[in-house]
Amino acid sequence: MADKKRCVDRAIQLGAENYSNYTNCAQATMTAIFDALREEGIVLTTAEAENAIFNALAGVSHGHANLGCGNCGALTGAAAVISLVSAVDRTMQEANMNYRWIAFDNVAKTIGAKFKDEFYGLTCRHVTWQRYGKLWDWRNPNANEAFLNESKQNGYMDAGKSTVSMIAGWGAGYVLGLLESPRTLEQVKVDHNLA
Repeated sequence: MADKKRCVDRAIQLGAENYSNYTNCAQATMTAIFDALREEGIVLTTAEAENAIFNALAGVSHGHANLGCGNCGALTGAAAVISLVSAVDRTMQEANMNYRWIAFDNVAKTIGAKFKDEFYGLTCRHVTWQRYGKLWDWRNPNANEAFLNESKQNGYMDAGKSTVSMIAGWGAGYVLGLLESPRTLEQVKVDHNLA
């Protein structure tokens, strides 16, 4: 059985390290969660599939494609792992579209709710405004450099202070909880009054 505190702490550490390596919020968060879980003996997918997910997340950082106005990349990376753990595949959804509510609820009731409470919204702009009191034009390379410099000066690149590391820790904890107590179609039907 996984040690939840150790796994969460490791995801926080890896989140900070990975962001420094990739400067891509979604990829750094996703890999931190996968790697922390793997260290606890929990392998969610194959190396090939993990690499495909990593590739798929390349364009969704800093508010999607560095636009700033989309979902936070760290949130997207964590939500992708939580969706993966939800295990709602194509065949299940073709048989009954209500299966999708398992993944919806798993993301919304965990990382989505926590993120929204912390940053008062889900976008990259919500995060930067809440944490820095300003916004950056992510499409401008000078703005990216200014952001990284200010982040380093404020300690926001450090484990536990980095947004990516915080979200990776939350995500790892939620994944462990969902693995211990998976949501079922029957629960979803009751929760949403579905036939």
